[in-house]
Amino acid sequence: MPTPFFADLVRELCQEGGTGPLTPTGAVPGHRRFAGVVPVDTSFHYAIAGIAHPDQWEVGLGRIDGEGRLIRDSVAASSYAGARVDFAIGLKTVALTVGAGWFGAADAAAAAVAGDIAGLDAALAAKQPLSTGHADAATGTSEDKLTVRRGADWVNIPLSTLAYRDAAGRHALSGVLGIQNGTAAAPSVAFSSDLDTGIFRAAENAVGFAAGGAESARWHSGGLSVGGTAPLAGERLGLFTTIDGGVSFLSRLNDGTNNPHLMVRHVAASNLSRIDVNAASGVAQISLAIKNVDALTVDNSRNTALSGLLTIPVGSAAAPSLRFAGNSGTGVRGGAFLTLITGGADRLVVQGDGRVNPGADNAQSLGISAMRWSVVYAGTGTINTSDARDKLWRGAPAAAELRAARRIAAELGFYQWLARIDEAGANEARFHFGVRAQVVWEIMADEGLVDPLQADGTPGETRYAFLCWDAWPAEVEDILQPFEVAAVVDEASGAEIEPARTEMRPTGETRTVRAAGSRFGIRPDQLALFLIAAQEERLAALEAAA
Repeated sequence: MPTPFFADLVRELCQEGGTGPLTPTGAVPGHRRFAGVVPVDTSFHYAIAGIAHPDQWEVGLGRIDGEGRLIRDSVAASSYAGARVDFAIGLKTVALTVGAGWFGAADAAAAAVAGDIAGLDAALAAKQPLSTGHADAATGTSEDKLTVRRGADWVNIPLSTLAYRDAAGRHALSGVLGIQNGTAAAPSVAFSSDLDTGIFRAAENAVGFAAGGAESARWHSGGLSVGGTAPLAGERLGLFTTIDGGVSFLSRLNDGTNNPHLMVRHVAASNLSRIDVNAASGVAQISLAIKNVDALTVDNSRNTALSGLLTIPVGSAAAPSLRFAGNSGTGVRGGAFLTLITGGADRLVVQGDGRVNPGADNAQSLGISAMRWSVVYAGTGTINTSDARDKLWRGAPAAAELRAARRIAAELGFYQWLARIDEAGANEARFHFGVRAQVVWEIMADEGLVDPLQADGTPGETRYAFLCWDAWPAEVEDILQPFEVAAVVDEASGAEIEPARTEMRPTGETRTVRAAGSRFGIRPDQLALFLIAAQEERLAALEAAA
């Protein structure tokens, strides 16, 4: 009778129902989970007891499959007349137990064995015992002795002087095993069905590994060489090609020093392509060489240097060729021209002949009210398109507009920028000539052309494009602080999976990068033409009166 798997205190909760597999969801307090105790696909006695539905229960033989589910292979007893129970969904327990039927069968088998043994004892009692009178042993110990014939006498030899099988199933020796040096063609340690494959002494302090009668690897005092027979200075691991016998992979300490070095190489040394990883005096560096010339170098500060051209795909607005890990819709793409992309859309295009244009026609501004360019240098003036086909023409200014224009012209004057005064002083700040935007707005409102300024200084509605006002919200950013992340270590082996590191994480507090604000402005070209129209009307009136 096969013996099922047994373990103590294995009991979990479950919510699933039905007649099929059930998935345990966590250990009952004071118990253990199946996943940490029971091997996969190993048969054991299970007991399922309903909590939400206490009238449902089932015991039988089952196993845990690769997905962690209980597979109910056979039912021994149940609340459904010994058949598989169609459990209702709800809380229940699943436990590893011992079936009553199995106990009964085990007791019966033990009684039968006892009867057989009693009968054997009775039979042996009538027989003559063996001359040695000793029990058999499948294994030996170092204290055992073996009686052998030596010349005309008998002597007892300790079993430890021979190779013997101990209780752990190992063949143990109490001394050093001395074997012949051997060769690659005839290894000292070989396989009975493959005599030219095994281990031999390749040189002083070097163990050779042979396959098919040829040396395939050599373990020397410095490390391991695979495919070659002569290790390099400081070598820890080397792989050698079969083309020219040169290194194809090498891990060593440079020329016997304590500076780690890793190299991956292809083809002959005269036309070498390789990847090197060096660490000298605490400075790590990775380099890729093509034909013995470094093509790419990355140092321990993650600075990257290229000695040749970097060729990348053309890309698109949705998938730029160069983009940021945290924002794939922002970057640069190429083609017949160079394009700067943000938010998955073309924003700035440099044409092949050097011209620069926006990503879309008449769809974006150069600068904003809160982030202005200080000076724009140009060889000629700007061109504002003025195609009649794009306009709904209203005509000459009305009387109120002409009055406003004459009043605005009277407000023209010199001024200095306050920011420049704060920076260089009143004697150094230069004089500019123009208007005050708020005064222009007030004059237009006084003539009934726009809404007046409100009590808080913000303007009302206007349909005149030479009057401008923009507002912006405050910009804030998270305050970060260093956070130490512990190393991740494999629980079984103790090996470090991920090293400890320092991360910058939000503190939950923020700081203001730019305060909320607003700014008035004008379009000088349109305002100037507006004032010229009023001046022309005034001159025409003077000429008519003369």
